[in-house]
Amino acid sequence: MSSKNYKSGFVGLVGRTNVGKSTLVNKIMNQKVVITSEKAQTTRDKINCILNTRNSQIILVDCPGFFKPRNLMGKRLYNTVLSVIDDCDLIVAIVDVAGGIGSGDFFVFDQIKSRPQPKFLLLNKIDLVSRRKIEKEKEKLKDFDFFDFVGEISAKTGENIDALLKSLTGKLPPGPMYFGKDLSTDQPLEKTISEIIREKLFENLLQELPHSINVDVSSFEETRNKEGKKIFVIGCDIYAEKPSQKAIIIGKSGDMLKKVGSDARREIEALLKRQVFLQLWVKVEKNWTKNEIILKRFGY
Repeated sequence: MSSKNYKSGFVGLVGRTNVGKSTLVNKIMNQKVVITSEKAQTTRDKINCILNTRNSQIILVDCPGFFKPRNLMGKRLYNTVLSVIDDCDLIVAIVDVAGGIGSGDFFVFDQIKSRPQPKFLLLNKIDLVSRRKIEKEKEKLKDFDFFDFVGEISAKTGENIDALLKSLTGKLPPGPMYFGKDLSTDQPLEKTISEIIREKLFENLLQELPHSINVDVSSFEETRNKEGKKIFVIGCDIYAEKPSQKAIIIGKSGDMLKKVGSDARREIEALLKRQVFLQLWVKVEKNWTKNEIILKRFGY
């Protein structure tokens, strides 16, 4: 579809880690499209999430949060964020008003202030703080007057999301329908499955360990169970950097891996609407976050 009344464009969501970018995407899409976690650096890829309305197509581009890279993997993620800023039609910076606006947010502002695209600023998590706190945080923004729109939202409750979408649409240029109406994301199914498993690892493991883990779908086939019903048999490799990490992922008597597998299988079955037999193997790729060849193999 393309007409002078139809609007479309890519909306890059940027901010430091844990400000609620992925939560906002899921709330706008009214479904779980991207994984979320309270742990930093959950999002590793540039993910296009497609919202279709009668007269527009808004492509929300979720990406990693801004952080100081510590290894080659971190540099790759940082470059992903910069590519989103370069390529999008509209930039949306998000801050955590409950946690407080600080130097990390100001760094993000410095990266986008000279960009030619329209720029929005969203104060997220207003459901967690008082009006007085919000106004106090807004005082810190007096030197950042380059935003075309400043809004207050709650990605968790959905407060003010409708008004945000109206403002986003108003700033988008006329354009074509980039993706089909039935698509909610451009992620391949195998990638979505690997992300679900990675999310369950984030939920169950120690604070730092998930950042050293990668998940890859190694096999995906349709077959029938003993009763003749169609099922999916999915094999996934979980990669750690050290043998000690592998042991933690597996857990005592395999308990941790069973828990992760059970949690992931339920969500994958809901996604595929069919019974799933999920096989997980834990492997070691020594220092993969620092190895360019392995990073390329993993898609980074």
